[in-house]
Amino acid sequence: MSTALLVLSLATPGVAQASTDVVAVQATSAATSAGKTVSVSCPNGTKVVGTGGAVTGERTTITRVRPSDDLTSAEVTAVEHGVGTVLPWTVTVRATCAPGEFTLASKSGTASAEAACPGTQKALGVAGETDGGHLTKMAPKNNLKGGLVEGSGTVTVHAICGTRPGLVLRGGTPTVVVTKTASKSVACQGDEQVVSAGGAVGGGIIEDVTPAGAGATVTGEGTDAQGQAIRWSITPYVVCSH
Repeated sequence: MSTALLVLSLATPGVAQASTDVVAVQATSAATSAGKTVSVSCPNGTKVVGTGGAVTGERTTITRVRPSDDLTSAEVTAVEHGVGTVLPWTVTVRATCAPGEFTLASKSGTASAEAACPGTQKALGVAGETDGGHLTKMAPKNNLKGGLVEGSGTVTVHAICGTRPGLVLRGGTPTVVVTKTASKSVACQGDEQVVSAGGAVGGGIIEDVTPAGAGATVTGEGTDAQGQAIRWSITPYVVCSH
C-alpha cells in the first residue's frame, strides 16, 4: 500500500498556523478507483513555498505535483500503475504557504530536469511532474540554488525560489534497503522550522515525501519487472529555516 505524501503534515485537515508565518493547507479527493487531480489554495496574503501530495492504495502513484504560475495554489495528480486496483483510493494535495515575493523556475527534460533560481534567491521547495508514470527524485540542489527532478519519460521540475532567514538543506544520506517498501526520515535542528521536503529513490519509485513535525520522511517502493522486492536505496531531504 502506498501513502505518498509530499508536504507539511497537519494534525487535522485544513489550515495550521505554526509559531512563525508559515502555514499549511490541504485538500483530499473523493475515494474512487480512477486517476484524479486535486487542488488547494493558499490563504490571502501568502504564496506557495512548498508543495506535496499523498495517495492511498496499492499500485497507485503521484505523477504531478505543481504550484500554479502565480504561486497562489497547488495541485496533485495521481494514477494507477501496473495492473491497477479495483479498490477506491484518494489523493491529497498540500501546500506550505508564507507571505513574501517568490519566483517559480521551471524546466523540462528527458528523464531528468534541473531549474536554477535567479540571482541570490534559493530554492524553498521543489515540485515536479512526469508523463512517463513515476518520479524517482524531487529535491533541491545541494547549494539550494535550484531544484532537480528525475523520473520516467519527460519530466518537469518546478523550483520555488526566494529568501528566508537561515535557509539550510539537511539530509542527503542514502539508506540501502531490500524490502519492497521503506521509509527514511531526516530532521531540522534546534529551533529550525520545516519549509519543505524532498526525496530520492534508487531502483524504485517515490511513494511518499512529507514534511512532518520537526523534519521530513520519504517513502519509496523498489520492484523489479516481475514486481518482486529488490535491493534499492532511499534518501530524504528537508529544507529548514529560522
